[in-house]
Amino acid sequence: MSRKGNIRIFNKHHASGWLRAIFSERYLLFKNNMTMKELILISTILFLLQTNLVKGQCIADAGPDIVVCCGFDGMDTVQIGGNPTASGGVPPYTYIWESEWQVGSWIYTASDFLDDTTLANPTILYTGENLTFHLTIIDSESNICTDSVNVKFSFFGTHLMYVYYDIQQGDSIFLTGLANVLGGIPPVEYLWRPNHGLTDSTSLSFWAKPDTSVAYYLTATDSAGCSATGAPVYFVNVIPVSIESQDLSKSIVHIFPNPASNRITIKIESEKTEIKTLEFFDSNGQLAFKKETNENIVLLKTESLTKGLHFYKISASGKLIGQGKVIVE
Repeated sequence: MSRKGNIRIFNKHHASGWLRAIFSERYLLFKNNMTMKELILISTILFLLQTNLVKGQCIADAGPDIVVCCGFDGMDTVQIGGNPTASGGVPPYTYIWESEWQVGSWIYTASDFLDDTTLANPTILYTGENLTFHLTIIDSESNICTDSVNVKFSFFGTHLMYVYYDIQQGDSIFLTGLANVLGGIPPVEYLWRPNHGLTDSTSLSFWAKPDTSVAYYLTATDSAGCSATGAPVYFVNVIPVSIESQDLSKSIVHIFPNPASNRITIKIESEKTEIKTLEFFDSNGQLAFKKETNENIVLLKTESLTKGLHFYKISASGKLIGQGKVIVE
């Protein structure tokens, strides 16, 4: 709630009473046959009081209480203050933002969180726990008005674990315990994507029966509307019933160096001349690179991929022959 400043000559809450008293006094003076000079003097005083009353009102608006969303890559850009932050009174205004947050023996103030504590609408640069910013506004005639705003922070975290499963086409698998989007302001809603083959795409534990190989990733949305999406965490490889399952622990695919900075060498140990399909996915599960080749040694320039973690899947004649992860620097 905004608070109006005090009137410099008298308190604004008593203004109407004073004005009525002056009008009554003027009426009595008139009845008692006061001189015109005396009436003009009283009118002048009344005018000055009314003028000061209008100029002296100062209204501060620190803005509505807000929640700042903080995801894996940083926080939202948010400004505090109203539109406008100051009104009434006599411009120009002086703005003073204050806050205090203590962690052990360390005390943090508004200047540790805001880009400028003297702006009408400063930007929040750094996070804390729940903070209250107090606003003081002083107009050019030294009238003072105040307001405050509460700022909460919604934090999301993640991990880089993932798991691979091989299932026969038509089989189901129960997935649980590896959600990689954590935090938020409760209650938090969850959504797994893609959702085909899932019994419940909004639960952290669910059955999956996909028709084709898939990588499931999670999006979490909290009660403040903040959301975060994790990297694919469940990789389910569906093996057609006509193809015997392979022991992928005996890998015939080698990728090096890992991490890679300039290029990646993909070596496939096979005596067959057949078409191989190479697929690379970024950390969001999006296909970043795909190539078909009959070569057993493939050189891939890293400029084809973005920096960071990638997952790869290599198949030949519809059979998965290799999968894993590689980091591009």
